[in-house]
Amino acid sequence: MNLRIMTALAIAAIAPVAAADTLSQALDTIGVYGEVAATPSSASASDPYGSISANGGNTNGGVGITMTGVNQELWYTHLSADYAFGSPINGGTISGTLNNVGSASAAGSANVSGHSMAFNARVGKLFAIGEDAAVGPYLAYQYADFKTGLDGYTAAYRNNAVGGGAFGALVLSSRLSVMGHLGYLAGVSASASAAGYGANNPPSSGVLQIGAKADYRFDPDWSVFGGIDYDRYSASYSYVPYALNASATINDIRGIVGMAYHF
Repeated sequence: MNLRIMTALAIAAIAPVAAADTLSQALDTIGVYGEVAATPSSASASDPYGSISANGGNTNGGVGITMTGVNQELWYTHLSADYAFGSPINGGTISGTLNNVGSASAAGSANVSGHSMAFNARVGKLFAIGEDAAVGPYLAYQYADFKTGLDGYTAAYRNNAVGGGAFGALVLSSRLSVMGHLGYLAGVSASASAAGYGANNPPSSGVLQIGAKADYRFDPDWSVFGGIDYDRYSASYSYVPYALNASATINDIRGIVGMAYHF
């Protein structure tokens, strides 16, 4: 075997290990963060007599925790949980008619309480692009919980979704790295309640997920990071006996800033 072939084989064997070491140093983190969550949302319903729609949103503060790890074989794991202190809908407008109650439209707004929270888990396999970058697919699970309260009455919606997507990371220097993900999760089950009563077979929601983050290491073991995450929930429902159709969309946009420990 000549020297060129031996050298090429050695480089091919070493490169994935070098990439794993570089990515592990950048991505093996556990962190906490604060967030600003905006939720521009909409809902609509219709029957043979008319329709009604609601549009509104809210902006809340929140907190979260995240953990990411990559091993020598470039298997990738991510866990995160976040909690926003406020209802996803607040002060929106309502208009339209429903159930043959007349032709005049109605409009109103309300201040409400509540929260929105989510837990995310991802497991995937990265493929090295040189020593400083990698990209690959992942499988994902999410549990989300939304709660709204108005004048002592509460409504809650909980959703489970599974799916997958793609994750990428680029180490720009020994201090700076960037990463992002894009995925879609299909709703598999949901539960809902209003004023203490449970809903019968509520629709589960699909979830589109997009996120990007930059991490700057100011110390061998510590870094600060910032980014944005976007989750779009959409669900629809039809009740044939009354020819009732309904749909809802929640756009959950979160700007995050935090600190991470590199393990």
